[in-house]
Amino acid sequence: MLLRSRQTHDIWHVVTGFKTDGLGELGLKAFELAQTRRNLAVFLVGGGLLSILVKSPDVLPDLLEQIAIGYRMGSKAKPLLAQKWEENWDKALSEWRTELGIDSDILN
Repeated sequence: MLLRSRQTHDIWHVVTGFKTDGLGELGLKAFELAQTRRNLAVFLVGGGLLSILVKSPDVLPDLLEQIAIGYRMGSKAKPLLAQKWEENWDKALSEWRTELGIDSDILN
């Protein structure tokens, strides 16, 4: 499971629409938490919250929004870890999102 998570992390960014900046990474970790219940995801989301509180408390509302969106999106979506991405490179992104129940428009 850990290997597959590492192998597909960037694909998850594309499919979910979360950016690769700090807020996007934590939003995606919240998505992962909802999907997998991995301890590492809990640790990283919690650590991200503490870090923002200490270093940039003005960013806290944006971070909390990304975490909430990620968790809700992950709770509603079909399991991304179970997808056979390699067998469907030709499938359109919009088709993936529809099949998986991902509404990335809420990130904009």
